[in-house]
Amino acid sequence: MKGPRRIQDLDGVPHSQWRLDDRSMFMWRGKLWAKEAVGCVLCVEKEGPEFVTLSTTDDDGHEHFHCMTHQELVAVEFSVRKIYHLTIGSVVRDGEVVLSDVMLFPAAMALVTRNELIERLLDEAEHEEEAAGVT
Repeated sequence: MKGPRRIQDLDGVPHSQWRLDDRSMFMWRGKLWAKEAVGCVLCVEKEGPEFVTLSTTDDDGHEHFHCMTHQELVAVEFSVRKIYHLTIGSVVRDGEVVLSDVMLFPAAMALVTRNELIERLLDEAEHEEEAAGVT
């Protein structure tokens, strides 16, 4: 059985000295925050406390995200729908898989810049699928 989550107080501690335990909650700026497993789209492949994304939920149930490098983040919803036709021997199945989630972008990023980044990410994903023979 697990005990309660530990609370680490980050106020007054320089970011470079943060040791963020994934199993902890964090007191920062007078609120309780959690470390996001996947955070800011610009920092997702970087390591270090300056690239961490924290999330908190306000009294109204709205979730807020903060990247330590890019500040406030906005959640942009996406969905991926794949239709498949699977044949194994004489057994045939058709189906559909839908994945819905959000990507976190800096709130200060201009919409045009965000859309260009999304286009580039989609192109990269498409090229990776082609290289893997998934298309």
